[in-house]
Amino acid sequence: MLVASDLNGTLTTGSPILAVARWVKKNKPHSYPAGFTLGLFLSYVQVKLGMQKIDTWGDINMRRVLKLIPDPDQETLDKVMESVVNDELWLKKRDKAVDLLRDFQQQGAEIIIISAAFEPAVQKFARRIGLESTHGIGTPVTLTDSGLELAKTLTSREVKLQRLRKLIGDQPIDVALGDTFADIPLLEEAAEAIAVFPDKVLRETAIDRGWKIIE
Repeated sequence: MLVASDLNGTLTTGSPILAVARWVKKNKPHSYPAGFTLGLFLSYVQVKLGMQKIDTWGDINMRRVLKLIPDPDQETLDKVMESVVNDELWLKKRDKAVDLLRDFQQQGAEIIIISAAFEPAVQKFARRIGLESTHGIGTPVTLTDSGLELAKTLTSREVKLQRLRKLIGDQPIDVALGDTFADIPLLEEAAEAIAVFPDKVLRETAIDRGWKIIE
């Protein structure tokens, strides 16, 4: 049995971007620009008002926040991403959805969490579900001479399904979980689709197609 799930909004309400910013502010305050978090909030208001696409906002700010980490190495990257999970994503997890994945995992299912979020954080979150048969796919982060670099393309929308298929091949997806219209391509691939606290478009789609809704 294979279960695939989105992360942000589906399994947690936490923000990886804010979590990295808070880590920098606490541990490397000299690298934290005044008003950075306020700027994130104000730009996100533009997303809510329809003035900016969420994918564009996420792409820009995921890259910006990584650049705040001075002289990073692998140890620093691990510490930052562990903090992202411990102090933000897991702390704000959606219990019903997470418990459902844990139940599937304990029944022997393979669990794959796939997200546009930083891949090291997605992997660490996945291991919280279970140490065996769990995988995390996110947007890759690499160490370069100039600092931390995010992959050119975020693992979002159709890219999610592409990367998932690269991992599992033609293996059928038994269950898929998502929370927004962007997850519909993934949900359509599953034998059972579950909408978790869905946005308006996904809610309407779920009702129309008889998909399960968790709230």
